[in-house]
Amino acid sequence: MILFFCLLFCSSDGQSFNQEKTALTNFIIRMYKSEPFTGVKVFLDYENKYLVSIVKLNSASYSNESTMNRVAEVKAKAQINQFINGSYITLETIVTTTSSTSKKNSNSITEVNEIIKESSIGYVDNIEHVSTFSDELEVNHKVFVYLRELEKIKKKK
Repeated sequence: MILFFCLLFCSSDGQSFNQEKTALTNFIIRMYKSEPFTGVKVFLDYENKYLVSIVKLNSASYSNESTMNRVAEVKAKAQINQFINGSYITLETIVTTTSSTSKKNSNSITEVNEIIKESSIGYVDNIEHVSTFSDELEVNHKVFVYLRELEKIKKKK
């Protein structure tokens, strides 16, 4: 009899956690569908603070589902790493000028190229893939939702 109550309590507690995560996932999907975004956002519920990473990939660019899932996971980890640890950005500007002269006119063409590089160092663990769905605006794109719990929020007494 005691074992039954223990199983019932543990089972209901586990369901509560899954229901909270499902509700959060559904909220994120509704939010994305109303105004699409990619990148990292922080979400708060009553007891937890979550870091959410949204990655959108073109299905046609990948030969199989497994490769696309792995790329989505790596991109999600990179986004979270840049959010948590920051990044080092360098900018290089190259200006080239070409002149041509003739008896009738003289032309000067200036071309500006910018090279931006971003680097980040860090380690990200404990991200959970919570949903994948097709983008409604770009049907050949899939949206991946990854979630990481940042911290428990302390309740005021």
